[in-house]
Amino acid sequence: MKSTSAFTLVELLAVMVIIGLVAVMLTPSLQNVRSKAESTVCLSNLKQIGTAIWLWIPDNGNRYPRIENDPSQPVYEADDGAKTLLETLGPYGLNKNVLACPGDLKAGGKYFKKYTNSYECPPWSGDEQANSGQIPIYTPGGTFQISASRVTLAWDYENVHSGGFNMLKADNTIQHRDFKPKYK
Repeated sequence: MKSTSAFTLVELLAVMVIIGLVAVMLTPSLQNVRSKAESTVCLSNLKQIGTAIWLWIPDNGNRYPRIENDPSQPVYEADDGAKTLLETLGPYGLNKNVLACPGDLKAGGKYFKKYTNSYECPPWSGDEQANSGQIPIYTPGGTFQISASRVTLAWDYENVHSGGFNMLKADNTIQHRDFKPKYK
C-alpha cells in the first residue's frame, strides 16, 4: 500500500466549515469596527467645520455664520447674506470631502446629493455674538437662554451612526448622541 499526503474530502469539508464559522463570528465585530471608523471620520469632519467656523467668526463681525441649509427653502431673507455651508466656509479650508459624512454616503448619500453637504446648522445662530455667555433660542412659545458652550453648531442631517448622530458644540467639542436636537 502507498501512503499519500493528500487531504480527504471530509478533512477539506471540516476545514471549510471551521473557516465559515469563524467568518460568521467575526462579521458583527467587523461591522462594528467599520461603523466606529465611519463615525470617527464624521467627528473629524465636524471638528474641521468647527475650526472653519471659528476662523470665519472674527473676519465677520464676531457673529456666527448665517448658514442656509436648504437654499430651495430659505430661512433667511434674500438680503441677509446667508449661504450654504460650503459657500460660507470654503475659503476657510472646507471642501466637499469634509462635508461628506461617511454614514450618510453609506446610506445612499441622500443629504449629500441634495445639499452637497451631510451636516445641518441651526438657522438662528447667525444673529448672535459668538462671545456672548448666553444665547437666546427662539421658539413658537417664546424665548429661552442657553449657555453658549451648550449651543450646537452642526450635526448630521439624519441618525446614520449606529442609531445616533454626531454633533459639534460651540466650544468646538464633538459628541455622539442617540437623539437629535430639536430647536422648534
